Amino acid sequence: MKIRLFAVCALVLFAVNGDVAFAKTTQETRLDADQYYEQKNFNKAYKYYYKLAKKGDHHSQHQLAMMYANGEGKKTDLNEAYAWSVLAAEGAEEKWQKNSDMLLEKVTSKSRAEEEAAKLKRNYGELALEEKQRKAEKRKSKGSVASCTGSRIACKRR
Repeated sequence: MKIRLFAVCALVLFAVNGDVAFAKTTQETRLDADQYYEQKNFNKAYKYYYKLAKKGDHHSQHQLAMMYANGEGKKTDLNEAYAWSVLAAEGAEEKWQKNSDMLLEKVTSKSRAEEEAAKLKRNYGELALEEKQRKAEKRKSKGSVASCTGSRIACKRR
């Protein structure tokens, strides 16, 4: 009986804290992605780079751009390559800016490539990520305030 209770408690704790226990730092995840890339395991490398790129990691954004440009792990897509390279260039690395310019010259439709870049920038650009961070902090600082109308079913969280 004690073992069963312990096992249930352990499962509950793992379910609540599992992500924290196994969370990797950005640097650790990037190192894993770089290792997968060097081993030519492009699918796994892409997965890790994509996760980091969405969080604003410029190195990972650059790697995604190169993977799309070279058809590594994904079908060659110069528009997508250019779009990720624009985000990487926000990192102020001169070589990444030059890469972005070079990719723009290779695309067949500059307007389509720039539309794709604008779309990614709205979601994952530095300004977009800063805004998301501000909103998250604002929500945290307000706390969780409930507005109920007599029935628990009608409670609204703000």
